[in-house]
Amino acid sequence: MNRVTLGMDRLGTQRYNLLQKWRVSDLFFLVLAFVINIPVARFKPFERQFYVNDLSISHPYASPQTVNNSQLMVYTIAVPVVTITLFTLILADKRHKYYVWYISLLGLLLGITYTNLLTDYLKNWIGRLRPDFLSRCIPKEGTPKNVLVYAKDVCTTTNSERLYDGFRTTPSGHSSESFAGLGYLYMWLCGQLLTEYPTSGSWRKVVALLPLVGATLIALSRTQDYRHHFVDVIIGSVLGFIIAWWSYRRNFPSIYDTKNHCFKPLLDDSEVTLQEKDPYWKSSGISSIIRVPADEESMPLNNNGTN
Repeated sequence: MNRVTLGMDRLGTQRYNLLQKWRVSDLFFLVLAFVINIPVARFKPFERQFYVNDLSISHPYASPQTVNNSQLMVYTIAVPVVTITLFTLILADKRHKYYVWYISLLGLLLGITYTNLLTDYLKNWIGRLRPDFLSRCIPKEGTPKNVLVYAKDVCTTTNSERLYDGFRTTPSGHSSESFAGLGYLYMWLCGQLLTEYPTSGSWRKVVALLPLVGATLIALSRTQDYRHHFVDVIIGSVLGFIIAWWSYRRNFPSIYDTKNHCFKPLLDDSEVTLQEKDPYWKSSGISSIIRVPADEESMPLNNNGTN
């Protein structure tokens, strides 16, 4: 069997190339991961023992949250989708506009879905207590201090859903999801705006960094609401950004690859290229959207000693 195609080439070269170009397998596993995560997110978490006088889990239960679940979906999914759509309409050549849009959104949603699945699985497996756990538990009077106890033995709350969620602090879901969605958007904007090109203005990088600033603020808000410890936020942020990087690099070149078309998907077979050559960088083969006039003072002198 062909190790590269795994037998899919039997469908014919044209069909196989179409399946590869449009990342049909990624689309399939995107749906599969979304379906699998529905029961995974509802699994009963591992219940760790705790001390009722543990100050690290004695913070109040914040309501409302700074960024609730609905707002998180807007920031990490809706904002990137709208941004990618608008920038694609404005910047992309009509010869590959739809493909760039499709591949960009597929990578975004794949990264977010995989991040959700892994985060929810780890939350339930680790079972660490949230900073506001005792406010959820409401331990019964007379529970001994400095003695490890189980929630089933000392908690008096009737809200079991809130109690079980108190065991799901590591990693932070808000942090991982925000960096998966907004971290992907950061890399995508860097590629589309050519932020690493020598002739590009610094404002492009500033615009591209805005999603990362937003993701950072969302992550930090989880410590302000006492929903997560700082280590939960750090682990979640790193996890989300790594998956975002993996998902982006599956479909696009490195944003630092200035000698190639970093704005163009890897499997894009269109003939779209950057339309003009920057005279200053022409010798190095680096392309640029904007033609920069040559500096007269930097041009070599002719035989008469003049420019």
